[in-house]
Amino acid sequence: MTEHLAPIVVGEGVAAAHPDGAHGTVVGTFRNGCYVQVHGDMYAVAGPAVAPGPIHLIVEHAPARVPEGLAVWRDGTRLRSTEWQLDLAGATVFRPRMPAATELHLATTALKTMRHRLAVPDDLRNCWESVRRAVATDDLTAARELLEGRGGGLTPTGDDVLAGVLLVHAWRGDDPDGLLRVAAEAATTNLSRSFLAWAARGQSLAPVHDLVAHAAANDVTGFDQAVATVSAIGGSSGVALLWGIGLATTAAGTVRSWRAAAVPPARSSS
Repeated sequence: MTEHLAPIVVGEGVAAAHPDGAHGTVVGTFRNGCYVQVHGDMYAVAGPAVAPGPIHLIVEHAPARVPEGLAVWRDGTRLRSTEWQLDLAGATVFRPRMPAATELHLATTALKTMRHRLAVPDDLRNCWESVRRAVATDDLTAARELLEGRGGGLTPTGDDVLAGVLLVHAWRGDDPDGLLRVAAEAATTNLSRSFLAWAARGQSLAPVHDLVAHAAANDVTGFDQAVATVSAIGGSSGVALLWGIGLATTAAGTVRSWRAAAVPPARSSS
């Protein structure tokens, strides 16, 4: 019997990945949902325990476990398979607000200090100093070459760091075509490239955007909670993403861009 799922919130990347009339395939499952691939682009269908994000379709409850290889097709606003179907028409679209330059400047101290709470990912220890130098000099091509596909996980650790770096560069207004090119050229998994492409557009998971907002507002409690929430994502994905944000925040180009705001930095409790 086909399960009818009610959507809650859908990322902009879902419709972009799965246009009307296209057929996709379930290529992986996890406790709260599954990943669907359409011509190399990917998105997740997941229950409410998963945070909203640009390539996430969050539904009212976690869908039943389905076999890999299951066909999923789009017919107008409907996504259908033999196991479940849903209508995207009533879903709220996830469109996180890009932080303004003043907010980024206010968040700088908290985001830089955040790094002292985080252990360097084990997967990256042997290239970490090179990564730091590449990010510090805004050499995103070198950073990509060092990080792409490196480490374990559904999204390799290095890609998660690169996603954090791309986010900060997108937020500070760098050339979007250049950032998208870095994401597209990453030699990694289709899932990682999908995350990287949206990071290059300035979008990540909801708690990542919350983290910056709390830092800019000098909300220490909210910031600490957001750091804990992001850190708990995946085996190491959240911590690696935070490292990328922290490294890029310290980059010379970022500091120069934010200094023009001429506002005092936020305090940090750490």
